Amino acid sequence: MSRAIFEAKIRTLVEHAWDQEVRWPHIEAWAENFRGAIVNQSEEQMYALLALTRFLYFGKRMLREMLKSLYRDHFEAPQIQRIRRNYGDTRDTVLLRKLYAEEQKATRFLGVGNPAESGAHLLYFFRQVNYLPKDLFIDLGSAFVAKSVRNGRTTSVAYSPRQAGISRYVFFDDLVGSGTQAKGYLAMQLKNIRRDNPDIELKFMCLFATTQGLARMNDVNMFNGNATCLFELDDTYKAFSSTSRYFEGSPDWFSNNILRDIAFSYGGEIQPTKPLGYRDGQLLLGFSHNTPDNTLPIFWDEGSQNPWSPIFVRYDKVYN
Repeated sequence: MSRAIFEAKIRTLVEHAWDQEVRWPHIEAWAENFRGAIVNQSEEQMYALLALTRFLYFGKRMLREMLKSLYRDHFEAPQIQRIRRNYGDTRDTVLLRKLYAEEQKATRFLGVGNPAESGAHLLYFFRQVNYLPKDLFIDLGSAFVAKSVRNGRTTSVAYSPRQAGISRYVFFDDLVGSGTQAKGYLAMQLKNIRRDNPDIELKFMCLFATTQGLARMNDVNMFNGNATCLFELDDTYKAFSSTSRYFEGSPDWFSNNILRDIAFSYGGEIQPTKPLGYRDGQLLLGFSHNTPDNTLPIFWDEGSQNPWSPIFVRYDKVYN
């Protein structure tokens, strides 16, 4: 086993793939977390460094390119194709662009969650890289008026658009893991909006989604088949699944079971309720703006419960 091989690979990643957003002292401090709880310390650190070479990290430049692709492939192109079909497969580009501009004006993009969360944060860059007018972006409270309606002894909430002429609302997030948080934010609102405005189109787009999370977003009570993602994460993106893709071509000494024991042991010390990530996410995935809690905590935990030096920091939500 040669530690130098992995260090050389990581230096290449830092320089060329991670846009130098991760510094070498942080990597060294992170490796020192592994102190020999499962196998001897030097072997544990080899396992950790190998896992780090397989981590999928997306820096600012890559995220911007992905936001371009998301808009082009999952909004603009489908709308233009639909317009073409409605106009007899026309090839009149002037007409197509005119009609597309009308569809765009009738659309509003919304971040999932409150304006301080990652979905809304990325919408700023989504607007920039796709050269979109800022009046196409709004939050849920500004999009709809919610009024209490009394019907006999029962009271319900009725939703009506604040702006006339808006026929489509596109909700946006960076990642859908389990989908439970998004469902908690939106399920009741979507149900009431759909009930009171049956002609309004409700859509959802994100950069990454697990297969299970995307299915939950496409549930009839959520976006009813109108949820899409740029990159779907099936079970091969779970680090310790039987079909995991992360460690294909690993050295002969590597054991996925030993790495799992290492991740579970240290993960249990720093995140007792989710040692392998939220809802057993097992992801090796992070972004320059944050690391999802579906990722293995050994990569992102800041040591609030036990001393730990993270490599890809997670800025957790604070709930009062």
